[in-house]
Amino acid sequence: MLALPFLLSFAISLALVPAVRWLGFRLGKVYQPRSDRWHSRPTPTLGGIGMFLAFLISLLVSYGVEGGWNSFNWSLLAGSALMFGLGLLDDLRRLTPPTKLVVQFLAAAIVIFFGRVIDFFPWDIANYILTFFWLVGITNAINLLDNMDGLASGISLIATMFLGYFFLRGNDLPLLFVALSLGGSILGFLFFNFPPAKIFMGDAGSLFLGFTLASLAVAHRPRASDVFSVMGVPLLLFLLPIFDTSLVTITRLLRGQSPSQGGTDHTSHRLIAFGLSERQAVLFMYLVALLSGVAGLTLEALDYDLSLVLIPILLIAFSLLTAYLGRLKVVTSYTPTPTNISRLMADLAYKRRLLEIILDFFLIGVCYYLAFWTSHGFRLDSNDLNLFIHSLPLSLAGSYISFFAFGIYRGVWRYIGVDDLMLFGRATIGAVLLTALPLLIFYSTAQYSPVIFFLFAVFMIMGLAMSRGSFRILDRIYDRQRANAKSMNVLLYGAEDAGEIALRWLLQNPDLGYQPVGFLDDDRFNWGKRIHGITILGGVELIESIMDDKHIDGLIFTSPGLLSTESAQKVQEICRTKGLWVRVLKLDFVLVE
Repeated sequence: MLALPFLLSFAISLALVPAVRWLGFRLGKVYQPRSDRWHSRPTPTLGGIGMFLAFLISLLVSYGVEGGWNSFNWSLLAGSALMFGLGLLDDLRRLTPPTKLVVQFLAAAIVIFFGRVIDFFPWDIANYILTFFWLVGITNAINLLDNMDGLASGISLIATMFLGYFFLRGNDLPLLFVALSLGGSILGFLFFNFPPAKIFMGDAGSLFLGFTLASLAVAHRPRASDVFSVMGVPLLLFLLPIFDTSLVTITRLLRGQSPSQGGTDHTSHRLIAFGLSERQAVLFMYLVALLSGVAGLTLEALDYDLSLVLIPILLIAFSLLTAYLGRLKVVTSYTPTPTNISRLMADLAYKRRLLEIILDFFLIGVCYYLAFWTSHGFRLDSNDLNLFIHSLPLSLAGSYISFFAFGIYRGVWRYIGVDDLMLFGRATIGAVLLTALPLLIFYSTAQYSPVIFFLFAVFMIMGLAMSRGSFRILDRIYDRQRANAKSMNVLLYGAEDAGEIALRWLLQNPDLGYQPVGFLDDDRFNWGKRIHGITILGGVELIESIMDDKHIDGLIFTSPGLLSTESAQKVQEICRTKGLWVRVLKLDFVLVE
């Protein structure tokens, strides 16, 4: 009978959503294409009606069949129904943000009053406040995530699947029925909402989904007893909505724009600016949601020591991706209006490098923990863990002092080079020495083995290089995507230093319209080698076959000095014969008088 709520809600949703779509057209509740929305054709809204009714009917029938009315989640259903009503009213007639916020707090109060509270702090009042912010925050995060066809519904379905698994494993049938009924209603709606969408869920759907999922996450009690799992599992299940909301809020405040205003500057839109298609962007975000959900399972079910490694690494990696996407220019029509808040945030984010410093807090902690964990045979007992916790503040302080002293926070990530790697090495040595010396002076090597600090240095320099180098790697992928879309295939004549400079210039400036596909070079010893991923294909004697094979549009001499050689003259004659253009890259200093 466990399949009943899912199958019933799925069937009802499949039947109701087309009817609601017809109703949306009849009532004129249709979103027209506009600059702050992604869709390109008129699309009816109110799809949330079909989802909510399918969920409600399935839930009531399932409880009736099972005879479990005594355990029925009236408070959760009441809050969800109130949120659905709020969203429906907002779809029919626009409500002000303060009005919606008041009703959201009222719905949260209903859930909290009946005992659904996050048990994280030792003080009840703090737990109540945290639960209020969680319920309202996740509700609005799902609402903001509804910015592209199939995105909010698909991510919500994935979160529902993981929550259902938790309830099944914990034998919590009342909450399992809620999750199954919700999952079936979402899947039925997703058939009509996956890109290109035939209907939107509207605020009636997104507010209902967000609040119901947030309430289910609060109702879930992790099997692990540590406080890390109490908040870690829900945060991982909703990692994508949380990061998307954070990205939109921060970037809009930096522009002097209201975070509640609509726009095409969400994570999904930035992935399309990165070069993905709409479906690819949606599927990529599905993948991220699946990975973060699996991380939540790992945190609760697998080895706790391993979780402390994997989860922070996932968070750091996703933070770096989010930070990179935040740099992409996706807003072109908005004229910024600087405010005191936007000026303060810009000062903290760019001049003071606050976000970079926060990222390093987790990076240092992960590297130091990895050093302890690895040196103790991938297992920490309570004594080892206490030594780690006791010395962690010293490692953080020593690392930050060294980072500031060596100028780590003065670098530009996208231009990282060999000099920066050497700088990372010096900063790492300084951080390790500032951490190790006090510990080795005041404690024995039996407690703090020198192996720990050697491994700390290894992991630290790897972490600095990978985090700072991530922007350059993503830049290369991004530039390749842009270049492949509209560029001419070109050969570069002359490798060596001039060729490397020319290639780097072209790769970093894809708007020039040149896509390097290979080098020509007279030195046979260079043939077959690669520079920044581009192969030296051969010399002048092979140029005609290379041109035909690579579909070349033109050739660029990487230095004016190459034009005077006999080989260069022959190359130019062949290019003229084949109707290809020839250009030379000239970098020079001009005296300003």
